[in-house]
Amino acid sequence: MIYANTTGLVNYAARFFQEEQLKDRKLWKKFVDQFRNHTDTVNAGWRGEYWGKMMRGGALVYEYSHDDGLYDVLTETVQDMLTVAENDGRVSTYNRETEFNGWDMWCRKYVILGCEYYLDICRDEDLRAEIISFIKGCADYVLAHIGNEEGKKPITDTSKNWLGMNSCSILEPFVKLYRLTGEEKYLGFATYIVEEGGAKGINIFELAYKNEIKPYQYGVSKAYEMISCFEGLLEYYYVTGIEKYKTAVINFANAVIDTEISVIGCCGITHELFDYTRARQTVRYEGESQETCVTVTWMKFCARLLTLTGDSRFADCMEQSFYNAYLSTLNVERVESPYIQQKAKGPTVYTFIPADSYSPLLSRKRGTPIGGIQFLPDGSYYGCCACIVSAGVGMFAKNIVIADEIGVTVNFFESGTYTVQYGDTTIEIKQETDYPLDGRVKLQISTDKPTQFALRIRVPSWTGKGGSYATYKREWFNDEIVVEYPMKLHTQTPEAWDEETIYVPGPTAVHHDENNDHYVTLFRGPITLAVDSRMGKAADSVFDFEPIGEICADREIVRGVPCLLKMRFTDKNGGEFYLVDYSSAGKDWNTEIAAWLRTK
Repeated sequence: MIYANTTGLVNYAARFFQEEQLKDRKLWKKFVDQFRNHTDTVNAGWRGEYWGKMMRGGALVYEYSHDDGLYDVLTETVQDMLTVAENDGRVSTYNRETEFNGWDMWCRKYVILGCEYYLDICRDEDLRAEIISFIKGCADYVLAHIGNEEGKKPITDTSKNWLGMNSCSILEPFVKLYRLTGEEKYLGFATYIVEEGGAKGINIFELAYKNEIKPYQYGVSKAYEMISCFEGLLEYYYVTGIEKYKTAVINFANAVIDTEISVIGCCGITHELFDYTRARQTVRYEGESQETCVTVTWMKFCARLLTLTGDSRFADCMEQSFYNAYLSTLNVERVESPYIQQKAKGPTVYTFIPADSYSPLLSRKRGTPIGGIQFLPDGSYYGCCACIVSAGVGMFAKNIVIADEIGVTVNFFESGTYTVQYGDTTIEIKQETDYPLDGRVKLQISTDKPTQFALRIRVPSWTGKGGSYATYKREWFNDEIVVEYPMKLHTQTPEAWDEETIYVPGPTAVHHDENNDHYVTLFRGPITLAVDSRMGKAADSVFDFEPIGEICADREIVRGVPCLLKMRFTDKNGGEFYLVDYSSAGKDWNTEIAAWLRTK
């Protein structure tokens, strides 16, 4: 267990979600009530995902904060959830007549998964036993009705969405349940899902293993659900040791990096789909893109790959997502989206949504559609991205400093103190830094007795070193290391491409348009810069300037815009304007912003 006491952006985000969302008892009660009232029956909805998805985030944030008040709230809602099970173990927001349809299996997945994450923090052995009994009941009801035996419904037929890939993502909690109980029936069901291939008529696991085409070419391209299935396959590899599936997981992750990751660390220009994002970032799409659910799920998946491989490439991806796409979503100005009134069919109750759902790359406002919005019986509403978002900071915090049998690894740079138990030695690592605004990091390493171990410190790929770890192996007692990474401006232009075939939802050829080539995006260290139209130049302007800027004092308000970082530029006509860190741009949800600047 790593104990972290930080004072930077990680702490800020974790405390924001803890106080503004995760301690809201009324919200938790409302989510549990959806199972009592079977509210997803009417529209084949996904209200049933909200509780488990937010519980996973709550448990991860608690692992960071160790806040007793948060623990009490999470425990109360788990106890409430235990009361909704029917006599045969059934737990669903659908009634029996409409179950195993739409998003029912997806929601059942999140009930089990949320409980499993709570078990990681549970202090009460009696409650722990009750929870395991509860999730076994949930799983046994699924086993009684779903499978390839006569009289059962195939799992890929339990949803008409995305070829049943959403339903197949229940793989992860079933493998976790096998690890909890050792009962072979749960592993057997997981094997069935793996052999079915994760989607109706398409074996996404086999496609990843063969590695001949990219994820956007698989024939089903929903990014969030596909990553979730591969999270489950990784769990399956851990319990079976079948190397083929380890290879498939790594191949898939690398393919996503190679073809899908945008300049802010998310995926999907076309709605929420894999679509060769990396090459299509400057192609204007009138719908929504860069979904927060994808950002968080990608961060979680990268954390698992970092543990699996030790490859700093995955830490680089987590950092890019966290400082850009992720932090940009925090609704710190408590704005209500105008989308609510467009979508509502009756009176609504104001509901604070703590995070935005989508992140524009080309000139557009934030705060347009709430991802996965569902209205609740009292006129309030919520969304999928709002429920998943706290898991992002929880997972990032969990991986700032990690320990294994070799030693201690510093993956991320966040001012604070980290206490690690290494064998019988207590190690304290204190970071002093203003990262990501400044590249200087001072590490003070203290141990309760002289101890030999390896200290690994990540060298970010944006430094130009290719991404790696600097390793210091020696006897430690009371020592200090200072690393400095130069924060130089660097730029990126759109990738050249001629023609690609994407699947949205069927095969569609997309041709290259040279008008999409005339853009540039700027970075400083791990931060992607953006234009905010309040800062001297409209987001859809032509930017004719040399990419050399002057750094202003950070954390000030310039022209009404609170920023972490702002840089002053002058265009070739002498006009002055600022660029800011992407995570600060457009927080009023009423200002057009852009990460890609039009140059012609």
